Amino acid sequence: MLKSKIKRPSNIALALALAAVLFGLYTISLSVGGYLQSIEDQATKLQPYKDLYRALGGYTGQQRTLLLLANNAELRLGGGFIGTVGMVTSDNGKISSDQLVGVYSIDATNTCTNKPYQPPDYLKSIGPCASLRDSSNQLDFPQNAKQAMYYYQQVVNQPVNNVVQFTPSVLETLLEKLGPVQLKDYDLTITKDNFRDTVQLEVEAGKDKVEKKDPKAGILGSLANQLVAKLLSKDLRELNRLFPSLQQMIDEKQMVLYSTNQATQKLIEEVGASGEIKQSEENYFMLAEANIAANKSSPYIKNVVNMHQMIATDGTSTVELVIDTTHTSDYKISYVDPNIPEEKRWLVGDNLSYTKLVLPDKSRLLSTSLADKQLTVSQEQDSLVLGYYRLTQPLKTSQYTFSYTVPTKYVFGEQLTVNTFVQKQLGGWPYELRYSLTLPSNEYRVQAASNVVVKQQTVGNTFTVAYDRIINSDQTLSVIYVKK
Repeated sequence: MLKSKIKRPSNIALALALAAVLFGLYTISLSVGGYLQSIEDQATKLQPYKDLYRALGGYTGQQRTLLLLANNAELRLGGGFIGTVGMVTSDNGKISSDQLVGVYSIDATNTCTNKPYQPPDYLKSIGPCASLRDSSNQLDFPQNAKQAMYYYQQVVNQPVNNVVQFTPSVLETLLEKLGPVQLKDYDLTITKDNFRDTVQLEVEAGKDKVEKKDPKAGILGSLANQLVAKLLSKDLRELNRLFPSLQQMIDEKQMVLYSTNQATQKLIEEVGASGEIKQSEENYFMLAEANIAANKSSPYIKNVVNMHQMIATDGTSTVELVIDTTHTSDYKISYVDPNIPEEKRWLVGDNLSYTKLVLPDKSRLLSTSLADKQLTVSQEQDSLVLGYYRLTQPLKTSQYTFSYTVPTKYVFGEQLTVNTFVQKQLGGWPYELRYSLTLPSNEYRVQAASNVVVKQQTVGNTFTVAYDRIINSDQTLSVIYVKK
């Protein structure tokens, strides 16, 4: 059993649990009770959060919630490398906790035999079998959550009802709102601005590593404990102001939830926290990356996606896609792992990523700048998925181009609506989308658009509109045309 092998860190798991899971939901329920009950529309809007709080808080039966801290500085397709895990038990609103541990404490107990899951091809060179730390590699969070539950339960033979995954962006948000945290044991002051590099370096080469302790449970647990202390010092009105930040973390896919209970899962979907792959009958796009270089370069990767959609006279649609990827950092912060003193490493270095582009089902790839052997084409979740390795060195830019058809066939009439749905990667970083749309007729004008049109141009018989968008959440880009 896990409990006999791993020393229990005092109060750390409870601290991290409160900070990551119940902080927002509990705050919302208190806020509703204290301030919003008399405002009917707001109370109605917040009712799913109240119901979700009651479900996760164990008011309808004991709940065991698995916590996954997914480090999106080392991005994975499903959110980030899972380095720290914990368990929260809730029963009628009373919260208790098991160990908060580094993920290797669990993975070391697992073997490669009789596993229902296989690692993706791009990780087989790193590890021969699937594991909890690499269970964040599907584009769809419910799939990842089920896999994480399986590997956790192989070691801790107890039921798991729910899974919550969150990234360090959640902790950064708390630092921004609550102020710096003093970690006396580490002689560090952690702020929103220095959080990533300072904590990452401490994890890789700091005090815990020197003392042969688990850094993923140590410094992160201490940080969470201090954040919770700050939270508990606030009054309800101050806590109520934190709600928009929590909702932003959900919208940006930095916090996602899964429940084995269908009614609870429906509530999770209702508040937009389920992290499932969505479908669109029109133009659909997702850019997802898995950083497999074992460094923390993901925050420094800036993507610009140029998407030009062209509709032909017969209503068929073709998309020309150009993706520019720039590594904005130089080699940064050299260190030596105390356990591997002969090897010098960089905290931020080359970004080697496996990249996936998710397109509408029944799309057809026409051309690409990649050679055939560099590209994998597959069907996933009723979508066409293009996969390829991408190496971007510090201060360098890489570019890839694609051309493909979209299955939707548009009908020209007195009015024409064209929608493009862009889904953000779990735990992913924002990127710029430069979108343009060309009609084969200049007989139309724009009646309405979901974004501010920055360009309208007529060339011959064609009519083009264009606009830019920062993709930091799911976006629906719509243009409504009417005949002149």
